[in-house]
Amino acid sequence: MKSYEELTFRGRNLRLRKLCIKALEAYSIEVARVRYLTTESTTMFRVDAVDGSKYVIRLYSEMDSSLAENQTEMFWLAALARDTDLRVVQPVARVDGDYITFVSMEGVPAEKRCALYKWVPGVPLEKYISKKTYYQLGAIMAALHNHAERLILPAHIQPKRWDKIFYFPDEKAVYNTSEFRDLYTPAQIRILDRACACADPFLAGIYKKDRIPFVIHGDLHFWNVHIHRGKLYVLDFEDMVMGFPAQDISICLYYLRNETTYAGLASAFQAGYATVREWPSFSQRDLQMLWVARMVNFVNYAAQVFDKDEDAREYITSRCVELEGFLTKTA
Repeated sequence: MKSYEELTFRGRNLRLRKLCIKALEAYSIEVARVRYLTTESTTMFRVDAVDGSKYVIRLYSEMDSSLAENQTEMFWLAALARDTDLRVVQPVARVDGDYITFVSMEGVPAEKRCALYKWVPGVPLEKYISKKTYYQLGAIMAALHNHAERLILPAHIQPKRWDKIFYFPDEKAVYNTSEFRDLYTPAQIRILDRACACADPFLAGIYKKDRIPFVIHGDLHFWNVHIHRGKLYVLDFEDMVMGFPAQDISICLYYLRNETTYAGLASAFQAGYATVREWPSFSQRDLQMLWVARMVNFVNYAAQVFDKDEDAREYITSRCVELEGFLTKTA
C-alpha cells in the first residue's frame, strides 16, 4: 500500500472516502452512495441514503479547528434546531447520541474527527447578491445574535475569542519567518507589521469594554449561505468565536467591500438586521480595522495553503495593496 503522502489528490480522496464509509457505521442510516464533494478548509463527501435522504460528512482539518471548537459548533447548532425555526445546517447525532466521530484506518495518517449533517438545498448566495437577499441575511444574523446572547454555555464549551489577528488554536505569524521569506517582499512585511501593530491592540480593546461577549458565527458570508426558492440557509459554523455583533457584521461586509453596489447592499443588510435587533454602534474606522485584521490573517494563511507559489504571491500582492490603503485611511 502506498503511503498517504505518495498519493495523488484523487488517490487521497478515494482513501478518505473509505474512511468516511467506516465512520458512517456509527449512524443509523443505510448508506447507498458516498461521493467526493469538495475540499476547502475541510474535506466533505455527499452521502445518499437508501431511503432517499441526503447528507454531508465533513472531515475536520487538524490545522483549522480543534475538538473543543467542533463541540462548540455542535452545541449551538443543536440549540438552534431546538429553540428556533432558523434555516441553518443541522448536525446528525450518532446512534449513541454524540455528534463528533473519531475514525482511523490503515493508510490514513492520524485519527480523524468528522461530523454528519443533513443536506442543505440550494446554491451559494454568491450567485444571488442583491439588496433583497442581504436584507434577509441581516435579519437572519440578528436572530442568530438574539439566540446566542441568551444561550447559556456549559463549562466544557469554551469558544475562542477574536481578540488578536492570529486567533485560531496554535496559529502563528509566518509571513516574517525564514521559511516563507521568498513569498513576501520587505515592503510587504513592513505593511503587515504596521497592520499588526494597529489591529492587535484594537481587537484586544474590544473585549475590555463593559460588555459581555457571546458566541457568533465568525464566518457568515455569501459562500456560507445557500439560497433555495427565495429562502436563505446558513452553513459552516466551524469558525464560531466568543465575540460581539460588530465583529460578525464586519466579516459579512468584508466580502462585499469591492462590490460597486457596496453602499446599497450594506444599507439593506443593516435595515434587515434592525427589524430584529438594534444595530450595534461602531464607526467606519472600527469596521475597517476589523477588515485589516481579517486581511492580515488571510495574507499570512495564504503562504501555508496555496498550491503554487505564484498564486500565493499574486494574492499577497493584491491584499497588501489594499492593506496599505486601509492603513492610510485609519491612521
